[in-house]
Amino acid sequence: MEESPPLRKVLYKQNFKAASNSSQQHTDPILFSRIWYSAGFYCELKTESVKNYNVRPVAENAPEHTVVTTITITASPPGSFVGEPVIANANPVVHPFIITPKATNQWELTTTTLPKLDFETVALYSLVILVKDTVGRSASQTIFVQISNVNEAPFFTGALAQPGRVMEVWVAEDTLAHTVIYTARAKDPEEEALKYSVEVLPESSAFAIDETGAISTTASFHLEGNEKSFYSIRNGALTPKTENSTIGEMVNITLDEEIPLGKAIGICQAMDEDLMNDLAFYLDPGNAYFAVDRNRGTLMVVSRLDMEEDGFMNVQSFTVKACDKDLRCAAISVSANILGVNDNPPYCDQYMYRYTDMEVIENNSVVAELTCHDQDRPPDVLHYTPNSGPIGTGKLFEQVPGAENTIWVTKELDYEDPGNIAVGNTHEMTVAVYDDTNPSHTVTATIIVKITPTNDFSPVFRPPSYSFTVPETSGAHYMVGKVTAIDNDYPPNCIAYRIVRGNPPPVQIFWVDPASGTIELITQPDYESIRQYKLAVQAVDCDPAHPRTAVTMVTIDIEDENDEPPVCSPRVHQAVIFDNVTVGTNIDRFMLVCHDRDSSDLAMRFEIVSGNRNNHFGFDPARGSSTPELIVKTPFHLEAGAKSRQRYHLVVNIIDDNLYNITGTKARTGTVLIDVHVLRANPTPAPHKKGLTIMYTAVNTYDPTDWYVPFIFTLMAILAVGLVAWGCHLVWTRTSFKETCFTALSKTAKAEKGVETFTPGAKKKPVEVVMEMAKYKTKFDGEARDPVTGNLYLYNSKSGARKWKKEDAKVEKMQLTNIYSVSQKLPAANLAPLTRSLTNRELKAGLQS
Repeated sequence: MEESPPLRKVLYKQNFKAASNSSQQHTDPILFSRIWYSAGFYCELKTESVKNYNVRPVAENAPEHTVVTTITITASPPGSFVGEPVIANANPVVHPFIITPKATNQWELTTTTLPKLDFETVALYSLVILVKDTVGRSASQTIFVQISNVNEAPFFTGALAQPGRVMEVWVAEDTLAHTVIYTARAKDPEEEALKYSVEVLPESSAFAIDETGAISTTASFHLEGNEKSFYSIRNGALTPKTENSTIGEMVNITLDEEIPLGKAIGICQAMDEDLMNDLAFYLDPGNAYFAVDRNRGTLMVVSRLDMEEDGFMNVQSFTVKACDKDLRCAAISVSANILGVNDNPPYCDQYMYRYTDMEVIENNSVVAELTCHDQDRPPDVLHYTPNSGPIGTGKLFEQVPGAENTIWVTKELDYEDPGNIAVGNTHEMTVAVYDDTNPSHTVTATIIVKITPTNDFSPVFRPPSYSFTVPETSGAHYMVGKVTAIDNDYPPNCIAYRIVRGNPPPVQIFWVDPASGTIELITQPDYESIRQYKLAVQAVDCDPAHPRTAVTMVTIDIEDENDEPPVCSPRVHQAVIFDNVTVGTNIDRFMLVCHDRDSSDLAMRFEIVSGNRNNHFGFDPARGSSTPELIVKTPFHLEAGAKSRQRYHLVVNIIDDNLYNITGTKARTGTVLIDVHVLRANPTPAPHKKGLTIMYTAVNTYDPTDWYVPFIFTLMAILAVGLVAWGCHLVWTRTSFKETCFTALSKTAKAEKGVETFTPGAKKKPVEVVMEMAKYKTKFDGEARDPVTGNLYLYNSKSGARKWKKEDAKVEKMQLTNIYSVSQKLPAANLAPLTRSLTNRELKAGLQS
């Protein structure tokens, strides 16, 4: 856990305080301690206490798993350790230390191999060990590991630095004694002074070495003799070596192919009686595969000997000549016979053999015939041996007698055999192909035999068609239903499902599980867009070559639900009125136009939930309409001294729950914001006069259940009927309407037979009057709520007749109480047009409205 430097300083102060007052009793669960150890490292912990023992410096070049120290950690209750302590930080970052468990609450800090512990490179390592407990507390400790210096052996530099390198120095004849012929260089890691000496030095040696590494002669050299002597310096040791000369006239050499390049196959030695040491060796004629050292006569291979190379001759003949500077030469013939070796593995025309048959494989049917070759010259005999799988004596597959590379079936293989079903009707085996046994090269060929069924039956859906219903508000992963098809082929019911029609790709709604046939939703459907889907679901069996299919139709109906809120226009409106506007006035001719996609326009009601202080505003009607008007419900009384402008921020909710016969439907709500600014009609207030001011407050006490309400309505109806009767009487008696009616009746009576004619002055006959009255009972087929009283009434949709609906319980009086407002400040940019002063024309228009 990293901490900032200021916090670390505070932590160090607290550590000092805790260490100096260790005798006091602490109840805080976080403990601080500072401990110094003999190894020179510092420990700092919180929450846990740490103890180290037997810490000492670590020697450089220490082997792997060297124990540096043992760490014991104890957790304070109620916590316990989480995991193991780790090295959270180190300096240098790359270090050769790890923490390994030793016992309960004990760990060991040990070394690894990389990087190497080197005192001259890094002499001190700083390690930060971190531990955590289960309650979220942590503790860290810094450990300093000192690397001790070890006196390391010096090492040679230059030509003698490479291990196994032989440094040869040639000394000319008659060189004077005490001549320095070579100087050995070495270096000590600790930069200490070095002394040089010879480990093995024969008696009567002609060489000596001093403390500085200079090798010099102790005598002069003469080569006129029967023996040549020289010394080799190997890693600082001077050892003598002698070689005797031999001469032959004919040499036969037998070699294997593919011997390493540069390998010496012989040494040609020649002697000149002049002892001038000026002989030179060369091949005549030259050879592309062999060469001779010009000075030493060593015969070596310089090119690859490959029997399989095109045009390669297995017998190479040449002559080695030794000539002095006067071109006096001696020659020896060399014949090299190259033998082939088993250096190439066999290869096959193919390494994977597949055999497939349907339903039944007959006995003794050949399933594979391996064709392999060997590139060696001469080619080796190839052997075929079963390696793995059901192949071999007494198994399902065997090698044909007399033809090891041919594999056949030992018994009939049936697709429906339980033994074949258990292995998936697939048998896999391998055959090893190898050449000569010394050395042996092996390749492996794989044989796969598969039995496939015959696809005789097509899938069948049961039932043949499906129908499902999905609620409109269902979301993704909603399980619509499941289709099932049956296939009588083996394996039974191995079917994959997919939708082939009815789910267009631009906006896919449905997805079918290919394995189970379960249909799910990808996204939410919309009843208002598409109410029914017809999907074609296809079932495909498992035949890879000739699959059979079946198709079923799935009808999915979307159930309508109230999932969309009402939308009104405009959504934001501003209006300005004067405070003397009368009650019931439509404000600024403002009217909401609302629409709901999934509900009736008459199912909306309107509520002003915020900003309607003193209940000044309302909607007419407040429910059952999609186009309500904003009206003034109560008058404004701007007191003297108050602001000349009052702002009302109305938050209107449009709720589509004005439904009386539908239950279980969740209502949706839309919102409209209206800002109304009320201005004082008379901006200049009247001078205040001392005296008593009487204010009258009008309260609407109208109640439709009071006794005088039906009485007044009845009286008004009687008066209206009387006025109509009085008007008809005046028309009948004061106008010629009466005579016109009698004249028309007399003309009609004369035209008809058997009808007597009325003659003025004649005696009137009694007339029988027959009156027929038909009484119809009105049927009320609708129900609504009165926007003024809020009571329910019944109505006839054809005649328009209405009557109040009788309710069991008495309707309680409606009171407007507990009205609160929430004011919201609009941005200054929206109020800028309203903050300018009104002109006289606008004031006059406002007063008139």
